[in-house]
Amino acid sequence: MDQPPIQIARDEGVIELTPQQGGRGFNIVLLPRSAALYIPRTRCQTTFPLELIRCWIDHTSFAWLCDGISRHEDPTQVEAAMKRQVLSYFPAEHFVGKRMLDFGCGTGASTFALAKILPQTEIVGCELDPSRVELALRMKAFYAAHNATFRCSPSGDHLPEDIGSFDFVMLSAVYEHLLPQERQIVMPLLWSAMKPGGAIFINQTPYRYSPYEAHSTGLWLVNYLPDWLAHWTVRHFAARNLEINRSPDWDVHLRGGLRGGTERGSTRHLTGNLAQKAQVLQPHQNGLQDRADFWLSGTSPSRYRTLKRSIAGVFRITDRIWGTIPGLNLDVVIEKLA
Repeated sequence: MDQPPIQIARDEGVIELTPQQGGRGFNIVLLPRSAALYIPRTRCQTTFPLELIRCWIDHTSFAWLCDGISRHEDPTQVEAAMKRQVLSYFPAEHFVGKRMLDFGCGTGASTFALAKILPQTEIVGCELDPSRVELALRMKAFYAAHNATFRCSPSGDHLPEDIGSFDFVMLSAVYEHLLPQERQIVMPLLWSAMKPGGAIFINQTPYRYSPYEAHSTGLWLVNYLPDWLAHWTVRHFAARNLEINRSPDWDVHLRGGLRGGTERGSTRHLTGNLAQKAQVLQPHQNGLQDRADFWLSGTSPSRYRTLKRSIAGVFRITDRIWGTIPGLNLDVVIEKLA
């Protein structure tokens, strides 16, 4: 006999948990009280036990519950992005015995993905929000991830004391959420924590000059507008995430990820305008020859293949001349030269 759903009421709506057949987890559905509430994902499936789901509900906002759980549970999301990037640039054995900092790890989805992909690498998740760190530690117990640890940053412009140095640093969907002044402080901190010859991975960050701003607003050409006009345009025409996009505070828009990044900008922030101390790496694993190949490998193999190969050819030229791949998202690996 099917068990009835469990309903948990919150101010924003009701969270409905329906046990899956065989007792292998729950289907979760978010039922908002207002249709205007932006919810990136209204339903998901999870293998988490009820106690852990309740912990998620206590530590996560109503609207982002399913999105947060899916980042852990769906291997096609965070895990796929981590695996594709790290193993396109280095062979798996290159990470053995090394340390990697997962900066801005949130609840640890990227940290646990990296710990799974690189079981002989120490992965240190670092997060500013103590509530997220607490939830990540609960998730560590659930996963029994022996090579993952978590540290809480004391402030936005400091790393935890005695955190040590790292062979690799990961910024997964983090860079775009740093305010311009924070990028000038945080990025050099990460650079100083890297060993010479180490590398920093930046991924899932919107490309600053993409014609279509897909991350925050869904608007065309807003990336080319000056800040004041971009602010006005987003407030009046963006249809998604109205809590952010209707805000009169420009910093709220920036914190939401409106202005992404570029290869040159991230390198400049890391090195303090000393670009000669760094180099953008090209992937040479899994049959890839350059960053244009990497971009192409992330697109669907079944649709518009000829067109995509042509676009990759253009990207190959832009990368060689200007050092950039102007796709929707920035995917770059920067090496710290000795």
